[in-house]
Amino acid sequence: MKSNRLSSAQWSQLWRRDSITTFARQFNSNYDGEFAAFWDARFDPVPNGAVVVDLATGNGAIALLAIQHARSRGKLFRVGGLDYADIDPTRVLAGHEDLSPLLAAIEFASGVRIEDTTLGDASVDLLTSQYGFEYAERDAAAAEAWRVLKAGGRMALVLHHAESAVVELAREGLSQVQLCLQQEELDKRVAALVKIIGEAKTRTERRTLKSNPKAERLRQKLNASLARITQRAERYRDPEGFIGIMVPNYLKVFGEYKEASMAQKLKYLREVRASFDAFRERMADLAGAALTQSDFDALIGLLETKGFDVVERGLMRYKGDLMGWTLVVSKPAS
Repeated sequence: MKSNRLSSAQWSQLWRRDSITTFARQFNSNYDGEFAAFWDARFDPVPNGAVVVDLATGNGAIALLAIQHARSRGKLFRVGGLDYADIDPTRVLAGHEDLSPLLAAIEFASGVRIEDTTLGDASVDLLTSQYGFEYAERDAAAAEAWRVLKAGGRMALVLHHAESAVVELAREGLSQVQLCLQQEELDKRVAALVKIIGEAKTRTERRTLKSNPKAERLRQKLNASLARITQRAERYRDPEGFIGIMVPNYLKVFGEYKEASMAQKLKYLREVRASFDAFRERMADLAGAALTQSDFDALIGLLETKGFDVVERGLMRYKGDLMGWTLVVSKPAS
């Protein structure tokens, strides 16, 4: 496992977004298709009244699927969602009115590591985790899973695959960060032009800038950078990923924020840079946590040494794309 694990504060920043999943554009209404089918199959054998706990729950995507599954089949699950971050899905997802009664039925807890859940011994029927378990210290996490599961209980995981579309896009995002912020230094070019523009707000003041040689040189350099970024974006699988978010955000200082003071504009630019630095760290963490075939085999071996039986192992695919590993293990009934 990577040693430079994201802090609780960094994860907390991620989960303050109004997004059920980490993939806001693709799964904004929660995981569907093959993902939903996988989890439905895991919930099917879980008996009425069972305790289901989702580890590294974020804004509760898998916990919500558990509640929805139970209600659609006339069952009642006691569902919990634990996360290392400071999470508050009920507030963050308040705009999703249809989810309010479901979220209210889930017991969320913040600041809880997978390696130390604080759950009681043999208290859980099913542990779940999607894109979470692989970030933990695996030996301690495996031991904790064994401790909290009831005899006959199961743990179901979806894990990052080192060759998945998710990880490929993470690495692509890192490349786009390097292009925009390291190679082209877009943030510095925008900030330099903002400082030249200064407090100019009236048409007369802005017209005067057109005859300012330094301002014109900076404008030309910025436009050249934007042209190169646009051209190079064509080589990416998802050119609208990082670049499609970053460039418009920086250019807001010349549009949406054009009436703001120079100090306000520079403060905004610092905030934008901080958010994209956080994105870079998140993508690096994701890529580093992904499991190769040998890593996956090693995890299975570790779980078996703790006493678990492997029920199922496989690959998660979504609309033809490889999205991760799947693994289901059980704690023997006796």
